[in-house]
Amino acid sequence: MNINNTARLTDSLERELLAKAMEDQFRPHPMRAVGKVVRGLVAFTSAARANARHNSLY
Repeated sequence: MNINNTARLTDSLERELLAKAMEDQFRPHPMRAVGKVVRGLVAFTSAARANARHNSLY
């Protein structure tokens, strides 16, 4: 479905889209959770390496 800036939604379609968006908001997303864990691990290892480099200078 292509919607441009001149398209108008009917009230019922707008209600359906909002209901679907609210329903999806609380649905668990396993791949997002895995990605968040991986990003956390990368950040942790980067911080640990930077700290080790900093400590080895002194």
